[in-house]
Amino acid sequence: MAGRIVPLTVPILLALAGVVAGGGGPAGATSFDCAKARAPDEIAVCANPNLSELDTELGALWFTYSRLPLLMGASGNRRDEARAFLATRAACGGDAGCLTRAYAARISALKQGITSNLSDLAKAADNPAPPAPPPVPQPVMDLIGSYNAACNRLGGQLSDNSWPNMMSADLDHDGIPDFVLNTQNLRCLGAATAFCANDGCAIDIALSSARFAHPVGARGATPTLVQDTDATRLSLTVDRSLCNAPAGASCEARYSWQNGALTPAYTARPAP
Repeated sequence: MAGRIVPLTVPILLALAGVVAGGGGPAGATSFDCAKARAPDEIAVCANPNLSELDTELGALWFTYSRLPLLMGASGNRRDEARAFLATRAACGGDAGCLTRAYAARISALKQGITSNLSDLAKAADNPAPPAPPPVPQPVMDLIGSYNAACNRLGGQLSDNSWPNMMSADLDHDGIPDFVLNTQNLRCLGAATAFCANDGCAIDIALSSARFAHPVGARGATPTLVQDTDATRLSLTVDRSLCNAPAGASCEARYSWQNGALTPAYTARPAP
């Protein structure tokens, strides 16, 4: 598939990176110039073939890891991690055992970082992020805040993290998203029927054409946005008395924009 990121394995990446970083140089070459080595840890790495090989492997991995793009929110800072390793290596001085452990830990971390980063990139390529929801206008936020006040007036208190279910769509055909707030999941402790009763829950429809003030009120359940051929409409199940529906049947209200107003039409639905 064009543009898809193929999750290469770490051994393949290491081989590719080794070609770039090694560049056909002499066996045992390290990631720094041994001719300029002055610090005890650098001298020890240049003098020990095993440490020199570990340093070459680390250099190849770092070459690959440093060129992988990081996704938004990726944890850690690659440069800080590199500086931390150099500090750890310097603290080992000429101790070969300490240096071997430091290199082994850093190589393992780089391999894990490469694998994780490639996996994240592949997922992002196959699952593009959904579009960001429209910003919530202040009048809608004020409406949400009014639910807490309504609960308090009844002697209750909203439970922690209570937030109405919210949907948005252009219901009034002005090109600006409107907001549908469903209070079904609000819990007013001490006043259980503050928002919901036998005829459903309070549903507020804040229209952009009215500057989101004076929302259209409704009562019902399972509000759903229905995309018809010419417009988006709001559908919800309401009390069957609004349709004069017989026992066992249900009533659907479908709100559509007509003559400058959001108007419901009621339809009885027979029992399944």
